Amino acid sequence: MKRGSYLSVGFSVGISMTILFSIVFCKVLNSYAGIGAGLCFGISLGVSTSLILKKDTNKNKDN
Repeated sequence: MKRGSYLSVGFSVGISMTILFSIVFCKVLNSYAGIGAGLCFGISLGVSTSLILKKDTNKNKDN
């Protein structure tokens, strides 16, 4: 997988999870504080996804 591809996958996962978590937390908390929680969870999932894909790509290159 190329460098740009795992970054784009990480960004797309982060953006989609941010939207999903923001909607869910706004419904659960009944306030706009859910947007901040959604941003935090979405960004962390996007970064971790891109790091996992990068590590997996580097491991496959070594074999």
